[in-house]
Amino acid sequence: MTSAWHGVELRHLAALNAVGAERSFRGAADRLGYVQSAVSQQISQFEGLVGTRLIERERGHAAVGLTEAGEVLRAHAERVLSQLSAARADLASLSDGEETTVRVGATQSVAARVLPGTLALLYERRPELRVEVLERRSDEEFFSALAEGELDLAFTELPIAAGPFSSCKLFEDPCVLVVPAGRNGAASARPVTLAEVAQRPLVGHRGWRFGELVEAQFRARGLELRYVTHADSDATAQALVASGRASAIMPCLAVAADDPRTEALALDPAIPARTLALCWHRERRNPEALEAFCDAALDACGERFAGRMASARGRRHAEARARLARSIADADAQPPAAARARA
Repeated sequence: MTSAWHGVELRHLAALNAVGAERSFRGAADRLGYVQSAVSQQISQFEGLVGTRLIERERGHAAVGLTEAGEVLRAHAERVLSQLSAARADLASLSDGEETTVRVGATQSVAARVLPGTLALLYERRPELRVEVLERRSDEEFFSALAEGELDLAFTELPIAAGPFSSCKLFEDPCVLVVPAGRNGAASARPVTLAEVAQRPLVGHRGWRFGELVEAQFRARGLELRYVTHADSDATAQALVASGRASAIMPCLAVAADDPRTEALALDPAIPARTLALCWHRERRNPEALEAFCDAALDACGERFAGRMASARGRRHAEARARLARSIADADAQPPAAARARA
């Protein structure tokens, strides 16, 4: 490594990553809390240190892009910044007492139907643990929180977002069509075809990542879904269905089965079920608390959703435990930064 590279600092990596994300110097400055000239200066310094142009600039255009070299360095910058966030979160989690806090992200349906059983088992096994829950309408918001060290774990759908994440699969949650109760007569006894679904006015759900995959299943059959409105929550979507003006495609877990105003119909053919998982930053420490929560979640889901997990539950449990153990072992095998520098 040349001496010039020794001058690369975290602020240079942060500036490049911000410009790559925002595609403008002004956006990068707002993201970092700097003035625009400071970001431009840091990029110029970075280019001088590495000896190549990192940003594509066009006179008269506010938008900028990264060169091939810039994209390569940005990928490395994201990993360095992510590991730094993990280190900051690990230090912040240190406590002089015996109590350990696990911060968990969960969407509305998971918080209402999966989390209670998980916490009951966790507190029975590890009463010294404390859990803080961040509830959001979509799991999209959890990935940045995990990357920044603001969350330790999050219930998410698969596939997980690209980034420094690992996950363990919990169970599969099939999709159903939620319709107003009593409007289908004898048809309620049979599954509804995808062609019939495409003919109905539908309520969409903003922020549901798996919804895009659902739409793709219909498009693959030459069908387009017809949305007449959108909701921000599962409860609102079901309430709109209850009004009698539309139906909604929803995962079973999100449907309040005790609502007499609606009923859920199976789909024919069944489209792929969404898969719920636990996700964490693979560079984080505190393996015992993380493993305890994952064990409790796997067991709680196995008890509540045994029919959906069937005989595969034991295999998935073992695979999840092994994957978590590998993640922890890989993290523990990493030498301290100073030792790597000496090497």
